[in-house]
Amino acid sequence: MGKFYALFKQSLIAVREYKLRTLFSLLGIAFGIASLSIIVAAVEGSYHRAYQTIEVFGPESILIFSGARGERSVRQRRKTLTLKDIQFLKQNMPQIKLIMPVLFVDNVKVYYKGKTLTTRLYGVSTEFEEAWNWYLIEGRMFNEEELRTKKNVCVIGLYIRKELFGQEDPVGKMILVNGLPCKVLGVLSRRGTTPTGRNLDDRILMPYTTVMAKFNHDFIYVNAIRIRFHKGGDVAKLIEQVRYLLRESHGLKPGQPDDFHMLSPVEIIRFLVNLTGTLVLFLGLSSIISLTIGGFVLANLFLLSVSERKKEIGIRRAVGAKRRDIALQFIMEALVITVIGAVVGFVMAVAGAHLLTKVAQFPIKFSFIAFSLALIVSVAVGLISVLNPALKAARLNPIEAIRE
Repeated sequence: MGKFYALFKQSLIAVREYKLRTLFSLLGIAFGIASLSIIVAAVEGSYHRAYQTIEVFGPESILIFSGARGERSVRQRRKTLTLKDIQFLKQNMPQIKLIMPVLFVDNVKVYYKGKTLTTRLYGVSTEFEEAWNWYLIEGRMFNEEELRTKKNVCVIGLYIRKELFGQEDPVGKMILVNGLPCKVLGVLSRRGTTPTGRNLDDRILMPYTTVMAKFNHDFIYVNAIRIRFHKGGDVAKLIEQVRYLLRESHGLKPGQPDDFHMLSPVEIIRFLVNLTGTLVLFLGLSSIISLTIGGFVLANLFLLSVSERKKEIGIRRAVGAKRRDIALQFIMEALVITVIGAVVGFVMAVAGAHLLTKVAQFPIKFSFIAFSLALIVSVAVGLISVLNPALKAARLNPIEAIRE
């Protein structure tokens, strides 16, 4: 134990004395470790976000959109879902716990006391809270009477409340929504952002009947259908049953593509995995390149160090140091540098992840696993890189080394 402590102490002195070698080696390792740490944290963060999203979305729920999957934006989607589809599904699927239409109106101007916002309007039913597990923190949801009579009432998201009302109580106040006077009944609880960065709290809810009559001027089509099933069913089979019934309702023949598409918990996981995969590929290549360069620099600098320290090695051998002591000396130095590089790299990763989360709203979750993996990889790189220089130093003839 005393010998290892002496070697460790000697390694720290060498690391401090050869500052330039230490700096270049440390930076090469640190950049690679930073990339690797972000990869591990991104994967963990994505899966954590996926399960959080599924919990919010509802594990026994689906959202059906008008238009085929290839029709990219909401504006380009054909209107193919109708109120009759909702009734048809209700009648033929007792496994459905609740079903409601959803309508979107983009770029809606909201005005209150000189303040104006551009937001998104949603037409929903009175079952919105139960359908999305998203409850009000102030006021109340509109009722069946207000839905039936197409009342000008609304519920606002927290972002709208903050921007338009500040500290003022919004419940009972009148706002203008695209020029339409509307009474605020309540405020939704905070929901945050989607994996793609959309602010879920930036929205207004109205009875879907009001949106149909006074915004869309269309009493047939809806943008989407929200379904929640009773617990305990096979969601995959239920989704296929919904697909079959909608195709039947739309008169689609075998071989014809669906004129709608469905979003389910499985789709959410697939999306986040694909999103993570892109980042893993990019950062993975970066970390491999950085670690390879770091290892190459480390190996060459230690080879150079062996040449510069021949006299020191020769003297140590002459006074009784064994070959394994010399080899261990260089290995210990490399391990000290790589461990410091791992710590620096992990700190860089935390800083970089914070920036990534701020700019791109990407889910990052650091854990002991990320740091442990970074440490193991850095130690492995250090051992592989310094093995040849350490053996070369150990094989030096002490007399020739002193002479040189």
